[in-house]
Amino acid sequence: MDGLARTYQSRSYFVSTFSHVTTKRFYSKTIMLDPDPEAVDLYILNHLQKGDILITQDNGLAAGAIQKGGLVLSPRGKLYNNAEIHSLLLSRYEGVLAKQGKVKPKSTRSFTKKDRQQFSHALEELLKNQD
Repeated sequence: MDGLARTYQSRSYFVSTFSHVTTKRFYSKTIMLDPDPEAVDLYILNHLQKGDILITQDNGLAAGAIQKGGLVLSPRGKLYNNAEIHSLLLSRYEGVLAKQGKVKPKSTRSFTKKDRQQFSHALEELLKNQD
């Protein structure tokens, strides 16, 4: 992701909490927030503008970003759209129930090289179309 942002000279940000500090240097600007449960989501939704690209696996954040006109891409390269907001929010609700132990969570398949390639291709297409 960072390399593609540099290639296309696109502003990019990595938003996280102090719980996820890294010493690596990136092209993307790093924004560190307090480790409050929704700090990152709220920061992103407050700063996201129409047409911005957001990469997330958080379904609730994805739904909010789509409603604001953001382009939302999963780490596996799936581009979400308005028609999927309901299913994204339902998935988030199911995730909350799983954390509470009320339902058994579905296992997620392992992240593969193909997933990474699909993601890179999808992100590159979005960046090409932003010019």
